[in-house]
Amino acid sequence: MLILTSTVHAAGESKPSGKILKWVDEKGVTHYGDTIPPQYSGKSNITISPQGIPHADTKLKPAENGSSKESEQSRRDRTLQSVYSSEQEIDLARDRNLQMDEAMLEGLEQRKLGAAARLQSLRQNESSIKTRNKAVPDELKKDIKDANLELGKIDEQIVERKQHMDTTRQRFENDKRRFTELKNGTEASTEIAKPDLAKPETAKNPAPPASQAAPASSTPKR
Repeated sequence: MLILTSTVHAAGESKPSGKILKWVDEKGVTHYGDTIPPQYSGKSNITISPQGIPHADTKLKPAENGSSKESEQSRRDRTLQSVYSSEQEIDLARDRNLQMDEAMLEGLEQRKLGAAARLQSLRQNESSIKTRNKAVPDELKKDIKDANLELGKIDEQIVERKQHMDTTRQRFENDKRRFTELKNGTEASTEIAKPDLAKPETAKNPAPPASQAAPASSTPKR
């Protein structure tokens, strides 16, 4: 009875919020309450309705969006530092990722050569038929049209593959730049002040050198 009363009393205290929140801390301990501590607000939590029905509550408040983005960037930075140990490793990873694209691009270039040769052969047949003043068969016309369409599709695939390769290169370049910043403890948006190497301004009327200074007046001998 005491436990029941205590439970009812607790439920009465949380009535203004209308819900009970459940979250797990970094030690794996489950907690319940009507509010979630700020350090756990960005994680996936469970909301228990007054009817006792749990449902996931992953929607962040507007004020938490900034911290969530910061956490995401921190996770990406940790991953970057854990995967790579030097800029050279990032370059090697980039080259490995580009190998598949390069092989596909080479295959497309070979297909283009074959399609172009086939189209040239078809056009030669068409020209030969025309020189004999005969009508070009519809099937030949269709083959020429299909060959042109195939060449166009191959050209589009080549452009897309090259764009994908450029995107891959840029992604790894950004990772390498960020890795260098983390290694040196700098930020991309922070400009390190450089010492002013400009020569100091000289006086407008500099004193003449000692060799050009007027000789000291001497007392005439008597």
